[in-house]
Amino acid sequence: MTRPKRESHSRTIGDQTLHPESLMMGYGYRPELSEGSIKPPLFLTSTFVFETAEEGKAFFELAYGLRKGDPGEEMGLIYSRLNNPNLEILEDRLTIWDGAEAAAVFESGMAAISTT
Repeated sequence: MTRPKRESHSRTIGDQTLHPESLMMGYGYRPELSEGSIKPPLFLTSTFVFETAEEGKAFFELAYGLRKGDPGEEMGLIYSRLNNPNLEILEDRLTIWDGAEAAAVFESGMAAISTT
């Protein structure tokens, strides 16, 4: 269950490479997935739909460390306390801003401390 690379992850327009300041405006967000909203809506709390029960089970197992993911496999959206579209967009944008390969944000300081 590998999520496809999103069009919202383009760092160029034509042959021009965009600066981080420009990428912060829309990187990691696709309006068509959020009712056409120009800016990302806030997902304060939500559960998410799975295509199958097996897909949901696989996402939860990956999220809670009950199994190792396949190469390139990412945890899908499960429950907003674990991950949500806003956190994914923020992580994507932080990688651009910091020039990093990946970023991790947490719901609380305790979550960050207990993860390290």
